[in-house]
Amino acid sequence: MQNGTRLVELSGEELALKLMLPEKFDPGVAWPLRMEGADTKALVLNAAPAFREKALIWVKQRYPIALAEGEKPQETTLTVEVSGMRSTKGQMVYSLFSGPEGFPDKGEKAVASGQCVISPEKTAHFTIPKLAPGSYAVTLFHDENGNAKLDAKAFGIPKEGFGFSRDPKIRIGPPRFKDTAFAITGAGSERTITIKLVHL
Repeated sequence: MQNGTRLVELSGEELALKLMLPEKFDPGVAWPLRMEGADTKALVLNAAPAFREKALIWVKQRYPIALAEGEKPQETTLTVEVSGMRSTKGQMVYSLFSGPEGFPDKGEKAVASGQCVISPEKTAHFTIPKLAPGSYAVTLFHDENGNAKLDAKAFGIPKEGFGFSRDPKIRIGPPRFKDTAFAITGAGSERTITIKLVHL
């Protein structure tokens, strides 16, 4: 790996980072990014010195989870911005999971949970500090009547708005953890995600 720069991807085993090469990629100047083994969770960038710095900036702008070799992961503050509420009544109830156990509705298995107010603009946001690198997923619902539970209609269909990180397509039943999970890798001290509520 002479003259190469190693980009380490620290997400969970079910999250495979897929990188696209720059639109004006010149194979005569740099080699493609590729996976280095199924278990290493590493990406290797081999590039001519003149190209390497630009390529590294390009990757880190689009994929902030990438850490250059020698960089140490740091704790990250996660900010979640929520939209799509029908009203300003009640509160937003959320949970953060670090794995499939208990996901999506067993709050006692979550690594963090809480409530936040709805703004006059029908949006909400909350922060969760000091997250170590790993795979996480957020579940939330708009508790409009303030009873601290997601009310349901017949057949368990939610009556109130709900959402998941990565805004997965809702089919029959809730999505799986891996379909909603995102990576916190310690490549930055802050990370922001957005969630849009679903109403059935």
